[in-house]
Amino acid sequence: MKLFFCSSQQRQLRVVPILRRWLNQLAAVLLWVGMVQGAWANNYKVTVDAPKEVKETLQSYLDIVRYQTREDIRDEYLDFLIDQTPEQAASLLATLGYFDARTEVVHNNKEDDGAKPDLTVKVSVGSRVMVESAKLEVQGLIKQQDPKRINTLEFDWSLQEDEPFTQNDWSLSKTLLLRKTQSEAYAAARFLKTKAYIDPDTKKAQLSATLDSGPYFTLGEIDAAGLRRYPASVVKNVNVIKVGEAYNRQKLLDLQKRLQNLPYFSSVLVDIEQNPDDAQLTPIKVKVVELPTQNFTGLLGYGTDAGYRANVQYSHYNVFKRGWIFDTKYDWQQEKRTGTMSLTTPQNSKHFAWSLAGKVEDDLTVDVPWRESQIGLHYGRKLERTALSYDLDYFHSRFGDFNTHATVLGVSWTKNNVDNPAFPRKGYAIETSIGGASKNAGSTASFLRLYGRYRYFIPFLKSDSLLLRAEAGAVISKDSIFDVPSSLTFFAGGSSSIRGYSYQAIGVEYDGETGFPGQYLGTASAEYTHWFNKSWGAAAFYDVGTVTNSLTDVKLYQGFGLGARWHSPVGPIHFDLAYGYPRKKLSPHISIGILF
Repeated sequence: MKLFFCSSQQRQLRVVPILRRWLNQLAAVLLWVGMVQGAWANNYKVTVDAPKEVKETLQSYLDIVRYQTREDIRDEYLDFLIDQTPEQAASLLATLGYFDARTEVVHNNKEDDGAKPDLTVKVSVGSRVMVESAKLEVQGLIKQQDPKRINTLEFDWSLQEDEPFTQNDWSLSKTLLLRKTQSEAYAAARFLKTKAYIDPDTKKAQLSATLDSGPYFTLGEIDAAGLRRYPASVVKNVNVIKVGEAYNRQKLLDLQKRLQNLPYFSSVLVDIEQNPDDAQLTPIKVKVVELPTQNFTGLLGYGTDAGYRANVQYSHYNVFKRGWIFDTKYDWQQEKRTGTMSLTTPQNSKHFAWSLAGKVEDDLTVDVPWRESQIGLHYGRKLERTALSYDLDYFHSRFGDFNTHATVLGVSWTKNNVDNPAFPRKGYAIETSIGGASKNAGSTASFLRLYGRYRYFIPFLKSDSLLLRAEAGAVISKDSIFDVPSSLTFFAGGSSSIRGYSYQAIGVEYDGETGFPGQYLGTASAEYTHWFNKSWGAAAFYDVGTVTNSLTDVKLYQGFGLGARWHSPVGPIHFDLAYGYPRKKLSPHISIGILF
């Protein structure tokens, strides 16, 4: 048993503050509950007279300021608030590094009994405590396994000598340092001790912290919980983390995002148990909550490219009880009718999935009847920033008097390296595809089809951006271009092509008639966007391009104008008004959706 003794003077020093707090609390209760006959303060007025570096804090947290708009403050409770203000201000200012501040509440009209109380809180802060030293000691396995990282942690230690000391900076520096250490390899890192010694006389702060990295964590197999309908492979095959990799928090978050993008789960949580005794090949804990296996949705909308629209969609996410996804959808638009159907397997261990898909589309945006049919077998993989697909498709097209078909073997690849996929401001995105068909394989023409699109985002000022876009396509064939299915040739025009022209309005002439798709495509665009706030912005743009059957006789189409931008909850929405040349007409354009 240990006994602690203190002198009578020490006991008195400890008892007085305690009694003082009790009396203050008791006074507050009596004033609020028992003093029913008191007069009202009638919305007193209070002004804070303090240096600007502390004024905002005092105005935000002093009770006497926060309560001034209340109608139920009695004179007795106002006196209580006045008495408490110096002590409360001293506590607030101490967190900002001012330990000898002086606070006084002045009555500006105390002699006028009938007037609303007019008070001024006068504050002098004195000298601020400065950081004299900020020492960080890192211990544990990290010293042997990753000494360079210790230098990085010490460099990132946000506290610096000769800077003002605040309680918020001190707490934040410890939190950020611990997160940086725990985010990669050392998941169980912890502070052994932290110390902040403040000398009110010299106005100096001596800070120190000792951080223990703990063991080096490596990741093991997936441990999935919450699966009732689906096999564990639907979770495990999405994982791109190799067994034995060092723990990395960002990689776990990426895995969580990939699982959330699947149609199987309403919620996903991915983490590990930060147990120092189980650091080697620690299991990746995945907890999921499953969605219903069937879903039916409908949508009403409008777009300038195809007018009003309505669609219905039915999906089943557990065909054959193996997690196969069946999806069918009918999309009705004023200028287009589209029906699609697909059956897709879950990803395999190499993260590829098979898909069998079919589509029938009637397009009314051109002057001649146009029906496209397609059925294809695809084998593809989609990761966070890249997608790759190997495709075998059969196309049939009826475009006016032309009936064409082709069996196309192709491959497509996309990559985006942008800062924000929903609202990109920096980075680039690439789309490429190549495919070919032969008359000897059931096609009306032998050809090679090439397509590419590149977008480059350049940040300007604080939140502005410049988007540069280039697009090119070509169908290379010795046969007539009109023997190639029209869905494999090219149109231009519309909100994502050349604004100032309606969707797919730019084509080529044939026998004196316009509106036919072309063999070659080329477009380019520059768009500058200025953001007024986080939600709204304005854009200026210029688009140019062509569709042609001859590279020696090229007619350029141009569009330029202004637009509004909205960061809506469902993604970016663009409202554009463009002037098309040589068309010489204005056209509105509305587009909704996420780019990637």
